[in-house]
Amino acid sequence: MKKDAISPDPGYYTRYISLVPDTDLNTALDQAFKDLATLDAAQLEPLGNYAYEPGKWTVKEVLQHITDTERVFTFRALMFARGDKQVPPSMDQDEYAAHAATHHRSVAEVLEELKAVRMASIALFKSFSDEVLQQTGMSWKTEMSVLALGFTTVGHQLHHLQILRERYLQTQN
Repeated sequence: MKKDAISPDPGYYTRYISLVPDTDLNTALDQAFKDLATLDAAQLEPLGNYAYEPGKWTVKEVLQHITDTERVFTFRALMFARGDKQVPPSMDQDEYAAHAATHHRSVAEVLEELKAVRMASIALFKSFSDEVLQQTGMSWKTEMSVLALGFTTVGHQLHHLQILRERYLQTQN
C-alpha cells in the first residue's frame, strides 16, 4: 500500500512520513535498507564517538537510536496487526540513548545491528495484508495504522541520516 492510504492522520509522526517518497511500503522499506548499505562504516568510525555539540548524541548513538526506535515502532505495529488493544508504553529516547552504552562498540557493529533489525522489519511488514496494514491502535497519544508505523520507521531513518550528513559528516570536509 502507498502512503496516501494512511488513515487516520498520525499527527506528530507526519513529520517523518512526509520525508518518504510516495511509493508502496515494501518498496520504501527496501530502499531504506539499501540506503543503510551505502553507509561507509570505515568513514564513520573516526566520528563514532563524536557529537557536534555538547548534549547531542554521538554518531553511534544516532545509529543506535534509529535501531531502538525501529524496534519500538515495529512492536507497536505487531500489536495493532494482532488486534492487541492495549496502549503500548511511551519511549523516552534520551533514557534509551543514555543506557545504550555504544562507546565500547564499533560503528560497524552498531550499523550491522541496525541492518539486521531492518531485515526483520521488512519481513514483518511484508507479512501483513492490506487489511492488516489499515488496522489501528494507540501509539502513545496518537491513533495510528500499521501502515503509518511502517512509513514512520522509514521516515525516521531518513530524518536521522540527513542529520548525520549535515552535522557530522560535514566536519570531515
